[in-house]
Amino acid sequence: MSSPIALITGGSTGIGLALSELLKQKGYHVYSVSRNPDRVPVSDCFTPLKLNLLETDKISDFVESFCTVHGVPDILINNAGCGAFFEWDQFPIHEINSQINLLFTAPAILCRYFAPRMSKEQKGTILNLSSLATLYPLPFMPMYNAGKSALSSFTQSMMLEYSHHPKFIDFRMGDVRTEFNQAASKQEEINLSENATHAWKQIEKQLSESISPQVAANQIWGSILRGKSTTCHGGTFFHASMLVWFAKVLPKNWSTKLIKWWYRMFS
Repeated sequence: MSSPIALITGGSTGIGLALSELLKQKGYHVYSVSRNPDRVPVSDCFTPLKLNLLETDKISDFVESFCTVHGVPDILINNAGCGAFFEWDQFPIHEINSQINLLFTAPAILCRYFAPRMSKEQKGTILNLSSLATLYPLPFMPMYNAGKSALSSFTQSMMLEYSHHPKFIDFRMGDVRTEFNQAASKQEEINLSENATHAWKQIEKQLSESISPQVAANQIWGSILRGKSTTCHGGTFFHASMLVWFAKVLPKNWSTKLIKWWYRMFS
């Protein structure tokens, strides 16, 4: 029998790479989609594929080609993402468009083409990696917060429409110790306000103290093993449990005050 197929976006670094390694161990043939597939060499049960998700007009041709050559995947994980840290009056227009396309439009289009095929074959799981930022927005990263929130809401809408196949998982991940901050587009530090400077230092600190990509991958795998459509939270116990509980019981204005206090935004 042929191996089940997993398709992962952003599978050449961070969480995506850890997921690729884990799913290979679980017996999947993993296809990793990224702009730079040469970062990770082809190996047994692992095939990197090139696709720039910002070029959303090319996604339909990619899906058609993939299904013709490899078949409909058993798992699709929309993991690719990056951040952009700017004060709003300095936020570049091209970064607004890039964040929307990468974090929301591209995953939605992939779901548009893969979900009906999975449904027809009565199989499949689609996991959309959103973020705890849907509950606790990251300061000076408004488009990241908006894109992940849109993806979360979209995934929950798909749960209503697809009752049986594919299963949809909205996985709201907390901080993970990856190169996320180094890869983020960022306003020059010399031009940052005091609030933005404090916020960035805290973002750096909490990332360094977060879980590894391997732990994150195992959490994601655990949600897939449940075999049902669901919303999950990942990260440290504080992220995945305590902060989720706080969001349920705290009034919204208290949450806003808590975020400002946490990121030292006092000025």
